[in-house]
Amino acid sequence: MHRRDELRASKIMQDRARQNEKISWKLNRTPLEVIAGDAGVTGLKVRNNSTGEEEIIEANGIFVAIGHTPNTKFLNGQVETDELGYIIVKPGTTETNVPGVFACGDVQDKKYRQAITAAGSGCMAAMDCEKFLEGHMVNDWSKTL
Repeated sequence: MHRRDELRASKIMQDRARQNEKISWKLNRTPLEVIAGDAGVTGLKVRNNSTGEEEIIEANGIFVAIGHTPNTKFLNGQVETDELGYIIVKPGTTETNVPGVFACGDVQDKKYRQAITAAGSGCMAAMDCEKFLEGHMVNDWSKTL
């Protein structure tokens, strides 16, 4: 179900989903209410955005995905973000504007936002952090000599 009559996902992802027999499509619908019984979810009440008619779609579970807002508010402006809240990193790295602070995954990637990208950039951040700490450990140790 989607509230518009078209999807924004890549064509290859749309084609893959449309070929999945387990997925039925209800476009141009707005969810109104999750219908629940004694044993859990039994359906979803929706409104057809073109006709205004309401219907109940039978379902035994609901997965909700509505847009994407990066979870960066907790930073309180301490790390530079763009107008949408994504952490700005030095291109090709995970480095932020704060030395020793690295960003990876969905909070800095507004284009791909996929699990594999998050895992890859997580590895990058770990390696950048290790390199940063190595430099500080050497510098701090030499000060004690």
